Amino acid sequence: MKPLRRTAFTLPSRAARFVEFVFRRLDASGDFYPDDAMNGAVRGTDAERVVFLGERGELSLGVRTHELSLPAFFSRYRAARTKRGVSWRMIPAVSASIRELPSLVAAHREYLEECDVVVVMIGITDALRVIPASSWERQLRDTVDALTEVLPAGAEVLIGEIPPLDNAGSLSRPARLAAGVHGRRLNARTRLVVEACPRVRAVGFPDELTRSVWRPESDEHRYRDTYKVWGGHLDAHV
Repeated sequence: MKPLRRTAFTLPSRAARFVEFVFRRLDASGDFYPDDAMNGAVRGTDAERVVFLGERGELSLGVRTHELSLPAFFSRYRAARTKRGVSWRMIPAVSASIRELPSLVAAHREYLEECDVVVVMIGITDALRVIPASSWERQLRDTVDALTEVLPAGAEVLIGEIPPLDNAGSLSRPARLAAGVHGRRLNARTRLVVEACPRVRAVGFPDELTRSVWRPESDEHRYRDTYKVWGGHLDAHV
């Protein structure tokens, strides 16, 4: 009998990382999202309109109300700093992939035409799926072009860079390290895209959130505190 080929039982490294990611996401029985409205407002005069576009897991995973989500914290910081009201809304990509964003922009064109700030938060899932860097750059350019076409003059776009996945404690160490390398590769492409766009800027992940391995263990206060820090960090770059 011929020996079995090793390739019959060994997944390629990219597939193995994706399988591990999917398994751990499906197995994360303690994960939850809020089920209230994906929009809100901070009272004040001459309210700005803010939209968060992207991956729901980066915006509201682990909290029970959207008032504790990243868009809500960002908006409260923004209102406090500008002394204006803020009306905010989340537009999540169901696929959690950057490939979906241009079509989302088109679908919400009427609302975006009156926006002052758009924050794009995407990339964790794509990095773990090992999307080719060339595909990432192309899709991001398409997203920026779509936003530039519909947003009013003077509106700003922030693109939150992919967090350091080396610290994602829910993954094995080899998977974390590989994902971290690929995430940095995609972030480098993001910075290339925004260089030519004066109304767009890339914002790195806050340093104070990268000091230890991230194991949220479904504790709401850890997600809430993360969104609070991240929201303030994003607002400081508008």
